[in-house]
This record gives sequence, C-alpha cells and structure tokens, in this order.
Amino acid sequence: MVTSAPRFQPELSDQDKRPARCPACGFDGPEASAPSNEAGFELLACPDCGLGRTWPPVPGDEISRWYPEQYYGRENVRFNPLFERLIRWFRRRRAAVLYNRVPRGPVLDVGCGRGLMLSYMRELGYEAHGLELSETAARHARNVLKLEVATGDFLNSPHEKNRYNAVIFCHTLEHFANPVAAIARAYELLKPGGVLWIAVPNYGSWQARLFGRFWFHIDAPRHYFHFTVWSLDALLQRHRFRVVQLDHYSFEQNPYGLLQSVLNAAGFRFNLLYSLLKNSTARTDTALRYPFQTAAHVLLLPLLVPFVVVATGLEALFKSGGTFEMYAFKE
Repeated sequence: MVTSAPRFQPELSDQDKRPARCPACGFDGPEASAPSNEAGFELLACPDCGLGRTWPPVPGDEISRWYPEQYYGRENVRFNPLFERLIRWFRRRRAAVLYNRVPRGPVLDVGCGRGLMLSYMRELGYEAHGLELSETAARHARNVLKLEVATGDFLNSPHEKNRYNAVIFCHTLEHFANPVAAIARAYELLKPGGVLWIAVPNYGSWQARLFGRFWFHIDAPRHYFHFTVWSLDALLQRHRFRVVQLDHYSFEQNPYGLLQSVLNAAGFRFNLLYSLLKNSTARTDTALRYPFQTAAHVLLLPLLVPFVVVATGLEALFKSGGTFEMYAFKE
C-alpha cells in the first residue's frame, strides 16, 4: 500500500488562491500547467504528488449553471435503454461489493444521483441515506425510489456525527471545491471502524498522461480536483483513515474512458460518442448534426472495443488504471 509521511496540517480554506499549498502533500511552489479542453480553464498539477486542479475554480454560487437539467436528463434518466440496463447492473454490483465489506446499518452516499445503488443497498437491509447538490439531482431518488435524500452542501449537511457504517464518494469527491474539508466531514460522520469508499478518476494513469486535455475523465470545470493514488492516500492518512484496499480496474469506467479519449484525440467532435449514447433529453450533439463523424464511429467501434478492453486490463495490471477505488477504515 502507498505510504507517505505527514508534513503539515492541510488547510481547509484558501484553496482558490494561486499558488496555493498543495492540500495533499504540502508542496508550496509553482505548479505545472496544462491546457484544458474547456475554454477559459487550465489544469494545474503539483510536481510532488501529482494532484491536479482545474483553474480557476468556479465559485460556489456559479457552479450550478454547469449542471443544467439537460445534464441529468428528464426524470434523471440520462442514457438510452440499453445503457440504462447496464447502469442498473453496475449499481447492483456496487451494492453487492459493499455488502461484503460493510455491516448492515446506516450508510450515506454523497452524490447519490438517481439513488440506484442506495435502493439496492436498502434491499440488502441497509438504512440508506443520500445527499445531492440540488432538488433536480435528487428528484428520482426522493420521489420515485422514496429514499431519504438531503440536498445542499455536504459540509453543512444535517447528518449525525459518528453514526454511519459507510460514507460513499463514488465519482463525486472530484466535484468538491474543497476535498480536504469533505474528507474531514466524512470522518466526523463515520462510526469508529466505519468504511470510507472513494472512487475517482486517476490523474496519474496512463490514460491521463497520454491524452492530456483530450482525456474523457477531466470534465473541467465540474471536476475541481484530479487525484492521483499518492495524493488521495496522503489526504486519507492525514485524516486518520487506514487504507485497506486499492483497486485499479473498473469495467464500468475504464474501457469507455479510454475509448472516448482515443476518439477525442483523433479529432472527432469532443465526447460525441458519449452524447450519442444518451437519450434525447440529455443529448447535446446528434447524429443528424454530425452524420459523417457518426458513420466513422460506427466503422471504428468494432476495431477499437477489443483494443480498449485489452489495454485497460494491462494498465490495471501495472497499477495505472484510468480510475481507482480506495477503501479506508476510520481509526
């Protein structure tokens, strides 16, 4: 397991200043800069631990405009029926994985989305709680699945301290303007021995290094921070978490991340395939608007899919997967 020696007490504020002290390793110097595909933003990276950040960070009172209703899709359904079935299978599988690691009791999913995984956890006997950024994002989980979902700022949420058997950040920690404070808050809410599960894109992965601004998982400016294994491990250690498991492969995330990155780098409309896989209420680009590029995608996919499956298996074997997952205990 990755180890790193604590060197400082990370700041819980002033992370919107440049240069800011790295909240993971404490490096206090110039950051490396790289372009972002989103106009008006760049990507900064700590030369010590590799932690990346989107610069400038969008102020908290303006970030909601980057999450319009189209981002979620009507009734929070984003993809076409085939991929919706796959997503439900992936969420059920996630719940089963947690079932093998977390005793039944209260669990909190931070950024629970439609609540599919929480619903499956409720079926397994857990007391399921969720949190979402807005009423729009929480609508399906709250109104359709009848889950207990709070909305608003996680750092000031009404959840009880020392209550939860698990706190879950499944591809949500990177959306926090201050992940240091988010991890500190998770520590407060967990029972002693409770499990913190974090899944994030891997900014130190082969995919990230090879494709740069074309990498699918950048998603600036919605992703404020871009984690490496070293940087996240350092953050968890400084909050008295003990990392017990690190996984480098996600069949849900890694192959598609590589596939879309290859297409982006090849010069196609940015994230066109991702848009085409969505339903009409969430789609930003259509096949009619880009007929020739869509036809090229159809011809290339049979060639690219076997390649990305093999390549993502290799990158995971060498502990450089496009995403990674950490399980940590509150000590």
